[in-house]
Amino acid sequence: MSVTTNVDTTSGARLRLALTRVLRTLRRHGRSSLTPSQVSALSTLEDLGAMRISTIATYESLGAPAATRVVASLEELGLVRRTSDPDDKRASLIDLTELGRSTLSELWRERTLDINTMLERLTAKERASIEAALPVLEKIARD
Repeated sequence: MSVTTNVDTTSGARLRLALTRVLRTLRRHGRSSLTPSQVSALSTLEDLGAMRISTIATYESLGAPAATRVVASLEELGLVRRTSDPDDKRASLIDLTELGRSTLSELWRERTLDINTMLERLTAKERASIEAALPVLEKIARD
């Protein structure tokens, strides 16, 4: 049984492809040696604060072993630290270190500059179209 919608499926495919290509370009031009999974986990910790590895796994749609590997690699780099969970002394919370915060901040600054460079290549009308679409894209990102 198929679900019918009023959305043109080519719009979804075009949006997916465009976003994928923009993200790939940002990663390719970036100077970060972090993997997308590492950056995403750091971002989750920045947004939501300290959490257990199992919670990171849930937010990142990773299995427990993969989340453990990502956290271990970030810990080796000094970007996250483990602290005792005050609610359960047998568990640990993962949180950003100052180096993790500054690394993420530098990565966002770098990517913002790269996006600004991309936008500068557009006409004023094209930039206005993107500006007009931002509230809708932000809504999609929140859902």
